[in-house]
Amino acid sequence: MRLKLIRVFTVYFEGKYEPKYITNLYRGLKKYCKVPFEFVCLTDNMDVEADRKIPIYKTGDIKLHWHKLAFFSPLFGGQNPGDDIIIMDIDQVVVSDITDMINYPVSDGELISIERWWNLGDRLAPRLNGGFYKFKSGSLKCVWDNFVRNIEYWQTHFYYEGIVHYKYYGEQNFVQHICQREGKKITLMPGEWIGKWTQDNVRNMKYNIKYGKVFNDDYMIMDQPNPRLKLIHFANPNTTIHEAEDTWLKEYWQ
Repeated sequence: MRLKLIRVFTVYFEGKYEPKYITNLYRGLKKYCKVPFEFVCLTDNMDVEADRKIPIYKTGDIKLHWHKLAFFSPLFGGQNPGDDIIIMDIDQVVVSDITDMINYPVSDGELISIERWWNLGDRLAPRLNGGFYKFKSGSLKCVWDNFVRNIEYWQTHFYYEGIVHYKYYGEQNFVQHICQREGKKITLMPGEWIGKWTQDNVRNMKYNIKYGKVFNDDYMIMDQPNPRLKLIHFANPNTTIHEAEDTWLKEYWQ
């Protein structure tokens, strides 16, 4: 009997990020995850470090992080029925034992993600965080099917609706919209497991204050992330992790 395999998929194409983003995410997972997984990268650089690499073919139709929606198709990436599929963004830093996230139970037709606690109260923001998805292979095929029917429309829809601030953003809005429309269950893991960080110290202070209000705990303790945090999401369209000035963040990342 074939053992169930957890496949962690990610996307890397050369440009804003360097290949070490893949290396550091992969090594962070290996260091802090206690269950076996396969790390698979869809990429235009076949020299990146991964268990398996899939060449990315840029047709010009699919933009940026929208490429990762291909993993919702059970025909893509060597998936097998029953596999647990995880999609992760590369602008994240693993800072503690992440086993509970990787091994989080998921059922057919269910999408697991992380609560965007920093957007609580914002009616336009999605509840889920597109930096981490988990689902059963093939059970959310509707996400890919709906996307490929009208690629350009969906890639710009949320921008022209004034929901996101950058053109070709809104992939997580789309995933949430389709899952809700198709009656799929969305489960959010504890929000205190993920941190949000940027190059903007004022914004980071606001995150710190909001984390304390939501979870009644400190975000940072003695210049180190709260032990409850498992991931730090450095999501900023204008800066990258390797440009960060925070020593603690770079130490975990490297």
